[in-house]
Amino acid sequence: MSQPSANSYRFAGRSLDPILRELRVGDTIREAEPKVFDLIEYLMKNRDRVVSKNELQEQLWPGVVVTEASLSRTIMKARKVLDDPAQEPEIIRTVPRKGFRFIANVRAPASTVFLADGLSDVHFVRNGDVHIAWRTLGDGPGDILFASGFVSHLDVRYRIQEIADFDVQLAAGRRLITFDKRSVGLSDRIGQPPTLEDTVSDMRAVLDAAKSDRVVIFAVSESGPAACEFAARYPDRVAGLILFGTFAKGSKSDDYPHMPGTNLYSSWLEELISNWGGPASLELFAPSIADDPTVQDGWARYLRAAASPGIIRGVLEALADIDVRERLSGIKCPTLVMHREGDQMIRLAAGQDLAGRIPDAQFVALPGPDHWWFVGNGQAVLDQIQQFLAARTAP
Repeated sequence: MSQPSANSYRFAGRSLDPILRELRVGDTIREAEPKVFDLIEYLMKNRDRVVSKNELQEQLWPGVVVTEASLSRTIMKARKVLDDPAQEPEIIRTVPRKGFRFIANVRAPASTVFLADGLSDVHFVRNGDVHIAWRTLGDGPGDILFASGFVSHLDVRYRIQEIADFDVQLAAGRRLITFDKRSVGLSDRIGQPPTLEDTVSDMRAVLDAAKSDRVVIFAVSESGPAACEFAARYPDRVAGLILFGTFAKGSKSDDYPHMPGTNLYSSWLEELISNWGGPASLELFAPSIADDPTVQDGWARYLRAAASPGIIRGVLEALADIDVRERLSGIKCPTLVMHREGDQMIRLAAGQDLAGRIPDAQFVALPGPDHWWFVGNGQAVLDQIQQFLAARTAP
């Protein structure tokens, strides 16, 4: 059976080609009425927001007065052709009294280059002898500092549809500040991995350069300990802390069983380095999409752009020595800790332990196996973040 075309947008095991006007569920082409196809395409392309009923009526029936029942029937047919039940939707969500929202993660055609609106140029701040790359998205009154995992690249980052979509929503009404750690991405390649102290110092330098006095920090994976250290050390500069898929200690010990043992970790690291240049360990980082050739190619390109295998070996070897457990009781800001229940890179217990050591931290376990926050229902992660931010005064 033929595969989706190169022009297809992919989401939740489905695909939509707006040029051939072809809709597939799995490998099966589904026949969709023109209005139904148009509705799905419009919601998909405006997935960063809720689309009102009035707007849909104007788009689908321009210049024609139609009843709300016509729209309701079209929505119902769209759900049916997509196999997307209204009671437990994974593609089209009804937002009561507001309209409809396309909630599935979307992978754009490989030929699509996506740069988010409101994205600044890349800037560099000098911290000692090292230049750290940073940029912003949005210009709202509240600042969020995003601290990435072990690899990042500020240019390639915003050419990945899923990340750009996530960040656009996160930055709505705010300013999102992102940076590359030293030796990674666009920051100076200094020939050695950054220490915890380096990362904390670079975070402060970036915030100073961005003229951000008080910020919410959103840290994922390997950056979690540095974010915790920053929050404990500079309480006046941190309005809130959001941690996803991370930990307090980088290696297993008698009093910390939540991380892999030395032999298992060393074996994984050797495999990762030996496969550098290809989609290394994708099946652990994002198992829900690991079989997608487009994702495999994109991850391999991202790794090659972000860092050399030698630097990453150093980064991940140094990770094993990190331990911020004694610092966690000193975190006084509101804290949200999220972790996927089936995360195959960092166990759920590590996230639970982390939240338990931070005073009054809120812990949320999310379903799914993915370590990456922006796939495997990234909307659920965004919803938790938005609720957390909404409950607090903007910094």
